Amino acid sequence: MLSIIELWLHSVQRWGFSFLIGIVSAGVCPVSAEVLTTTDFESGDLSGWTAFPTSNGTLGGEGFPSVAVCDHAGMVSPSWCLQVQVGQLHYAPIHEVQQGGGIERTPMTGAGILQLSARVGATYHSPKNKRNLNGGLFEWVVDEQVVANLHVGPIEDGAVVQHQFTGKVPVAEGYHTIQLRVTRPFQSGTGQPAPVQFVDDVIVELIP
Repeated sequence: MLSIIELWLHSVQRWGFSFLIGIVSAGVCPVSAEVLTTTDFESGDLSGWTAFPTSNGTLGGEGFPSVAVCDHAGMVSPSWCLQVQVGQLHYAPIHEVQQGGGIERTPMTGAGILQLSARVGATYHSPKNKRNLNGGLFEWVVDEQVVANLHVGPIEDGAVVQHQFTGKVPVAEGYHTIQLRVTRPFQSGTGQPAPVQFVDDVIVELIP
């Protein structure tokens, strides 16, 4: 005689099999994302992305932007990444204080959901052994619309902060300008003590 537990397991198995048959009969299949671009900067250049500044922004003084090896303080294996040191080009304490720049590209896509991902972060080394009040604001921007943001906030001297930064947005078929923008509300440039921001492992996908 079958036990109650055996009868229950048998009914669950039958239900699961019927559910699977129903899905197949209805033509429902898992939807996979189309990878539009993946950039790990191991080529030593921007790999199809274009650097841009904001209206009163800078990507840093001499030597920035650059593609160089990031050691990430041992959190992950050393790898090549984009490095910038963003901020205001000219001091502006009131209007449009968030300034800097980023990278952009304009691919042709079908209709669907754009899925955006990158490993981002900041590091800071102070000449006065003090923390910095703003490590940077990262934004995914599609067709001039901010679809996701990540604020690093204050960063200590000698610290390395990093995050997986993602965003999603529905798009129609056509060309779309995708930006990964980084800004700060303070001046930056040669001789200015400012955090260095980094970007790595950028992935742009389309879910139909």
